[in-house]
Amino acid sequence: MTTLYNSLKSHLSHKNVREVKRGEIIYSEGDHPNTVWFVEAGMLGLFHIAETGRETFLRVFGKGYLLGHRSCIANEAFHASAVALTASKLIPMLREEFLNLLKQDCQLHLTISGILARDLRQAEQRLAGLIDKTAPQRIIESILYLRLRHPTQAWTRKEIAEYSSSTMETVTRVMTQLEEAGLITKDKRRFDIPDTQALLDHLAH
Repeated sequence: MTTLYNSLKSHLSHKNVREVKRGEIIYSEGDHPNTVWFVEAGMLGLFHIAETGRETFLRVFGKGYLLGHRSCIANEAFHASAVALTASKLIPMLREEFLNLLKQDCQLHLTISGILARDLRQAEQRLAGLIDKTAPQRIIESILYLRLRHPTQAWTRKEIAEYSSSTMETVTRVMTQLEEAGLITKDKRRFDIPDTQALLDHLAH
């Protein structure tokens, strides 16, 4: 996301930084978009609530990511909700300003187009029944989401497996590897994340 930041930084007003607390909802599914959010610091999660009431985790966003851009460009309601998984700093940009920048800044337009193209590829892979993320990647994202979204709950390997569409055996193996690498700590059923950014960085490699 460095290229995105380089394209956007001259247009971002750091005077308007919004500090949000853990658990705060940035936008809700079904809302009409009027703002694009740049993540200056922290970590956020995207989730969907099914008609049954079940919460489905979709993605984790860290520093340097953009939120709400797809819905703003498409001029359609948000398909999911965004929540702060940690205390975060966001820089808002009004939809009209963002769209005008896309018209005026060719490099920014190309960068955003590239992000949307990659998102579309991942969606097509899912529809085709392909796995766009490895089991360890899904497990790490689920661990981040579950631990940060619901910090007081002791999550079982079965629950983590269900969230990550993996097997309990794979979850056990991945969590053991993460523990050996010092990226998580475990105490019976409970696990903690000493450094969320380090775990997110590990996910990207």
